[in-house]
Amino acid sequence: MSSSTSIVVVISAVLLLSFTATTISAFNITRILDEYPPFSQFNSLLSQTHLAEEINRRKTITILALTNDRLGDITGKPVEVQKRILMTHVVLDYYDVLKLNKLKSTKTVLTNLYQATGTADDQQGFLDVTHKNDGSIYFGSAMKGSPLDAKLEGSVMKMPYNISVLSISHPIIAPGIDGTYKLIGAPPPKAAAPGPKVPPPAESPEEDVPADAPVAEEPAADADAPAPVDGPAGAPGPDATPADAADNHSPPPANGAGKNMVSGVMMMVTLASFLAAH
Repeated sequence: MSSSTSIVVVISAVLLLSFTATTISAFNITRILDEYPPFSQFNSLLSQTHLAEEINRRKTITILALTNDRLGDITGKPVEVQKRILMTHVVLDYYDVLKLNKLKSTKTVLTNLYQATGTADDQQGFLDVTHKNDGSIYFGSAMKGSPLDAKLEGSVMKMPYNISVLSISHPIIAPGIDGTYKLIGAPPPKAAAPGPKVPPPAESPEEDVPADAPVAEEPAADADAPAPVDGPAGAPGPDATPADAADNHSPPPANGAGKNMVSGVMMMVTLASFLAAH
């Protein structure tokens, strides 16, 4: 291999290594904040939650940092909750004070690192930015009802257009980000669909009887059996003899009017016979 060829190979290798190093990490947030003692606790939290590693893998980012006296109660929360809260302070774009002031709209929505996890609920992965009439700038969670009261206090450092570190007045905590969102945001359980109406069961006749109604007594065991009902007049019974049957065909006895008629006829016949004899 000629000397000129060797030189070309060496130069190419150096350029490749430099490009790879730049691609892997354009900055180191831990080293940057080490130069600013007022942010030492914020820097420590980024390392403890392993969030510094995720930040360093980004090429373009903005950190909304908090000084040691303005971390609030973040330090007392579980590590996983700390990480979620700190993620909302990492904006996935480059913003310095000059760029924020150039925003024409009075309200801007920024995407934060928590949105990139895919676990953010509702608008937890977004920040609202608003400009006041006095020129001040405020940040807040984009969740409905969240206050926009984290005031921009100034720039800590910037490396256009890779990383910008801005100082804000107090933490931005999205509602429900501590794991309670499912309890406060879930809709109430739906009532079961009503089934077909079933008519009430018919009341038995016994339920209609008054409680003090007299109860019918059962017939005594030795009570006389009721007399059989007579059949039609003249109808022979099952044990009737032929004579009885014949008697049953005799005309029924005459009533009082019939007897008087017979008597009258007999008297007329007798009178006729007497006159004929004389």
